[in-house]
Parts: sequence; structure tokens; C-alpha cells
Amino acid sequence: MLNVQIGAGLVLVAGIVWGIKSRNLTGRIRELERELQQVSDMMTQMAEVQIQSFQKHSASFEALEERIMELSIPSQDTSLPLERRHQVLALSRQGVALKEIVKRLNAPAGEAEVILNLQKYMAGDPSRPLTANEQVRTHA
Repeated sequence: MLNVQIGAGLVLVAGIVWGIKSRNLTGRIRELERELQQVSDMMTQMAEVQIQSFQKHSASFEALEERIMELSIPSQDTSLPLERRHQVLALSRQGVALKEIVKRLNAPAGEAEVILNLQKYMAGDPSRPLTANEQVRTHA
């Protein structure tokens, strides 16, 4: 009978120890879950900051590119040798029709078409190639 009482006592003690450890583990799990949530929140904030920074810098690069294109528009004084590709793209971005671009730059129509179609291709535009009678916007 003593053995049964000792066995019952050991089972009781084991249950108590298990309960204490179980509560400790549950508490530790909750603590880890809170810490994980904090880390997740911080990573979300960091990602938002990176996205904002990217958008800001991207807009700056676009503005700079646009300014470069504006500066390359042919003026009345054609003494400056400007790269024709930039001239064609700058006029196109202003909505000038291909036929008018060819006329203004005194450029071969095929050359201007190739420049604009290459720009469309590089921008990922899968539409059909531009022809000399069409107007195109190469930058939205």
C-alpha cells in the first residue's frame, strides 16, 4: 500500500512540475510571439521607408531625364551637334508626330522610326511598330 501511495505522490508531483513547466513554456511562447510581431512590424516600416525612398529617387531620375531631353530639343541655332536620338525622343515626348519630327530634324524617316520603335521595345511596349504617319508618346 505504501508503494501505491508513493507512486500516487510521484504522479502528483510530476503533474505539478509539468503544470509549472507548461505555464512557463506557454508564457515564453507568448513572449516570443510578441517579439516576432515587433520584428515583423519593424520590417514592414523599413520596407515602407525603402519604397518611399525608391519612389522619391525614381521621380528625381525621371525629372532629370526629362530635363536632359528638353535641353536636347533642336533650337533655331543648330550650331551645337546634338545626338539625333535624343532629339527624336525629346520631340516625341512632347507629342510631336513622327512625320513632323522627320521634317524638323531633316532626318531620314527610317532612322526616326527605328529610334522610336527601339524606345518602345526597350520600354516593354509589345504593340505594333510605329510608322511614319503615326504620332507616338514614348513616355507616359
